Amino acid sequence: MLGANGSGKSTLAKVLTGVYQPEQGEIVVGAARVGRITSPSHANELGIAVVHQEAPLIDSMTVSEGMALFRGYPTAGGRVQWNRLREETSAMLRAFDVDVDPDRLAGTLSPAERALVAMVIALDQVKSGLQLLILDEVTASLPERQAATFLDRVAAVARAGTAVLMVTHRLAELQGRADTVTVLRNGKVVHSAPADAVDHKTLVATMVGAHQGPVPTEEAPRRDIVSRLWATVSRSGPRSEGQAPVLQARNLAGRFMRDVSFDIRRGEIVGVAGLIEGGINELPQVLGGTVPRRGGTLRVGERELPRRMTPRAALRAGLALLPVDRLRSGGIGTLDLTENVLLPELGSFWHARSRERRVMEEIIACFDVRPPDPRALFGRLSGGNQQKILLGKWLLMRPSVLILEDPTSGVDPNARSKMFEAIADAARQGVSILFFSTEPEQLAAMCTRVLVLRDGVVARELTGDDLDQAIISQWSYS
Repeated sequence: MLGANGSGKSTLAKVLTGVYQPEQGEIVVGAARVGRITSPSHANELGIAVVHQEAPLIDSMTVSEGMALFRGYPTAGGRVQWNRLREETSAMLRAFDVDVDPDRLAGTLSPAERALVAMVIALDQVKSGLQLLILDEVTASLPERQAATFLDRVAAVARAGTAVLMVTHRLAELQGRADTVTVLRNGKVVHSAPADAVDHKTLVATMVGAHQGPVPTEEAPRRDIVSRLWATVSRSGPRSEGQAPVLQARNLAGRFMRDVSFDIRRGEIVGVAGLIEGGINELPQVLGGTVPRRGGTLRVGERELPRRMTPRAALRAGLALLPVDRLRSGGIGTLDLTENVLLPELGSFWHARSRERRVMEEIIACFDVRPPDPRALFGRLSGGNQQKILLGKWLLMRPSVLILEDPTSGVDPNARSKMFEAIADAARQGVSILFFSTEPEQLAAMCTRVLVLRDGVVARELTGDDLDQAIISQWSYS
C-alpha cells in the first residue's frame, strides 16, 4: 500500500487494527464480516497482527523481559521463573528464524533486529488463525541492507500462507515481493493492480496526483510581516551580508546521515526532500542541537559550532528550529500564548508589559491567530494556530537561519497561506530558510533549490526547470 503524506495509509492501518473505528463500510476477515474492529484485542481475535515503525521495546530491559510485557511472565509461587522465560523466548524467536539472544538488552539491538523482535511480538498476540500481518512503515527507519534482511523474514511468513499488507514509501521494496499494489490519495483508492503492471515513475505520479490546496505564487500579495514583528522589539535583519554562506555544513554524519554537505546563503529558501532513512528527520534535529552529530562540521558565518551542541547554543549562533511535533517539542500546552512566545527571551521582557502587549498584538494580527487572546492556553489551540504562534516566536528572534521541519503538516489551508506569506517575507528580509517538507508541491513553489537526501548523502540538488513537483517526487520516492 502506497501513498504520499496525508493520503490515509496510517488511518487505514489503524482502522484495520482497532485503534480507529470507521464511520461506514464493512471489513471481511476470513469468514468474519464486521462493521468495525472495536479494539486491538478484537483485531487479534480476528487474526490480524500489526508491526509498527517503532518497536515496542524498552532499551533498559532484556529482549525476554520486553516480550514478557506482552505475553506475560511465567510465575510459580508468586515468583518469576526466569529460566523458563528465557527458554520460552528462545523458542519463539527460533520459530520465526530470528537469531537474537533473549538476554541481550533491547537498547543494543540493531534497527533490523528490533523490527524482527517486534514482528515476533505482534505474531504472538494472535493466538490462533493468523489471517493478516500489517507492516506499518516498519522499514522506514531501517538502513536498506537491514530492511532487506527483515523483508526476507516477512516473505517467509507470506509463503507459509499469511496475507501481508506492507505500507511503505520505498518503491524498490516492491520488486520481487509485492503481488499487488494499491495507491491511496486523499483518503481514496486511486490505483490497485498487479505489482508488475506499472512502473515506478507512474506509481509516483499516481501517488502525488494533481495538486490540491493553496501554494504560494509570484502573484500573491507581499505583506511586511517580519519587519513589523522586528519593529516591536527594535530589531533589524540578520547581520550577515553579501554572498558568503550563512550556514556551511560539511560531511555531517549521524545515525542515518553518512556524508551530508551543503551551503545556504542569506535570504535563500532551500528545500530538503527525501525519506527517513536518507536523514531527512535527523538533519533538522542535528542543526537545532537536539541530536548530536557523529561527524562533520557546522559553521554559521565565521563561527564553528561544537559537535555536542545544545538547543541554547544553536539559538545563540542564530539557528532556530520549528520542529514537526509542535505540541511536544515546539510549545508548552499548559502555558498561554504570551508565555510560549516570550519563553526564549523572558529576561528582555521583564517589567515591560507594554512591549509584551505590542509583540503579542502584532503576532496575533499578522498571523490571524484564533482565538485572538494572548492568554489562551497553547494546548487548546488548533494545530494550525499553534504552528502560526510558534513560527511567530522564532521569527521574532531574528534568526540567521530558520529551520522548518515539515511546518505545514496537519495544518489547514488558511493557516498554510499565512505561514507561506511569513516565510517568503522572512527570506526577503535576509533570513535564510531551510525548508524540510514531505509535500513536493510546496518545495517546488517556495524554494530556490531543493536538496534530495538519499542513503545518508545529498544525492541530488534540483534547480531551475527541475524545481517541479513531479521531478521532486520522483527523486524523493524512487
